[in-house]
Amino acid sequence: MTQINEQRNYRRVLAVCRVLDSQGKFLGFTLDLTPTGIQIIVNKDFPQDSEFEIILSQARENEILGNDLKIKVQQMWRSNTNEEFDQIGGKIIEVDSPSELENLVAYCDRKAKERYQFDLELKQS
Repeated sequence: MTQINEQRNYRRVLAVCRVLDSQGKFLGFTLDLTPTGIQIIVNKDFPQDSEFEIILSQARENEILGNDLKIKVQQMWRSNTNEEFDQIGGKIIEVDSPSELENLVAYCDRKAKERYQFDLELKQS
């Protein structure tokens, strides 16, 4: 896990989006998101495949942020959250619209800062 954290090029962004399968069935939620990585929470019956495709649903309250994003993820780790859910961390290896993903990450970052009123940027002394 330490090696994965050392390899991060982007700061984690708190991002709660719905995770869907290719037929639009609800699978879980994102926990954090960057342009190159994702952490999700899903039911234990989610396949154990090393690579998988999911759709991120971007609808928020009364806002529609854009089209749903289809992404392909390479699973880097999986951990047991409780008897019902697992967390999965992965590397985004393909996305149908990289600019939409960048916009989604920026939106989630802005909303998290507004909601939780703290600065996520690293302070330089």
